[in-house]
Amino acid sequence: MPRILIIDDDPDFRYACRLCLEAAGFHVGEAGDPDEGLRAVRSDRPDLVILDVLMPTRYEGFDVARRIREEPDLRDMPILVVSAVHDVKQPPYRFTPDPTYLPVDAFLEKPVPSEQLVRKVNEMLGLQREEPQDPV
Repeated sequence: MPRILIIDDDPDFRYACRLCLEAAGFHVGEAGDPDEGLRAVRSDRPDLVILDVLMPTRYEGFDVARRIREEPDLRDMPILVVSAVHDVKQPPYRFTPDPTYLPVDAFLEKPVPSEQLVRKVNEMLGLQREEPQDPV
């Protein structure tokens, strides 16, 4: 069973994600702040990290992503950002995965429908199967 770690300071979001991901067959861990999240990444070695950008003091998710990528044995861990940064901060630009500034694999906007979240997690873990066009 793939293990997912959610790093987000919003307990309601973590709870909602946990419910939909567990229903889809994933084992889910949670961390409520960046330091707790980094400790869990190092100790639990999840198969994928779901990460918020906006945490207690602004854009801490950027730092968490960079710190994961800086550790040789963690750098290939898939990171999915799920954030409302574009709505909350209204920057004049859009954040997207970037090897230097936001070194993550994918970005979804909050609120994210549970089906879309599960589909993206499956896709990132290589668990998404295409239905054959012509069933046998």
